[in-house]
Amino acid sequence: MFDLNSNEIKKLVKGKYSKVARDPYAVYNFPVGKTFALKVGYPKEVLDTLPISLTESFTGANNPQPFVELKQDEIVLDLGCGGGLDLYFYSQAVGPEGKVYAVDISEDMVNRAKDNMRKTGRGNVEIRIGESDRIPFGDNFFNVVASNGIYNLSPDKEAAMKDVYRVLKSGGRTVFCEIVLKEALSEGERKNHSDWFRCIGGALVEKDFTVLMKKVGFKNIEVISKCRNARTGHPYAICANIRAYK
Repeated sequence: MFDLNSNEIKKLVKGKYSKVARDPYAVYNFPVGKTFALKVGYPKEVLDTLPISLTESFTGANNPQPFVELKQDEIVLDLGCGGGLDLYFYSQAVGPEGKVYAVDISEDMVNRAKDNMRKTGRGNVEIRIGESDRIPFGDNFFNVVASNGIYNLSPDKEAAMKDVYRVLKSGGRTVFCEIVLKEALSEGERKNHSDWFRCIGGALVEKDFTVLMKKVGFKNIEVISKCRNARTGHPYAICANIRAYK
């Protein structure tokens, strides 16, 4: 991305989403908040009952909830949790016998998510600061790893996917809700700062994304849904929910 190294890109991503955590009503070149969450299918009857602090900073790619299919006692990682909207739903799905952990690169987002979980009484969650390619958990820890629109922002997608594979238990599954492309972008779009934060500049072509998953070891890779991407408005962009197993 515009001649920056991996650490520099991470710093920019951290800074951008920390600003969203502190000021979700500022002007961004990507959608933020409850209106967008409703647009991508989160249930209004639930969102209307939640604290505004939980919905106002939503920045996901889409709604992965129908596809994650959690069981009551599973141990789950929400990778790139943001302000905690998906985390809230996951914590309900696994019940009191389950546990949901969450990681985000932004300390401001982590603090917001912690506060939101306290407000909603979610006692079966734990939230940590961390990066997608250096997940702060041991090997073979999770039944499920879920994410919502983080890989297009990752400067080293292979390293990030390898770390998801590492922390999954044998037979565990991942569900990536991710912006992918129908065809490759121009070089100019790849290097455009604005397109990166719209989750376009760093996105992969769909086939390249699934090939990379296979390369790092995932099995039974399935694109379980695809839809028009409401986040970017780019004609090449779609949002895919992709499931695979270790």
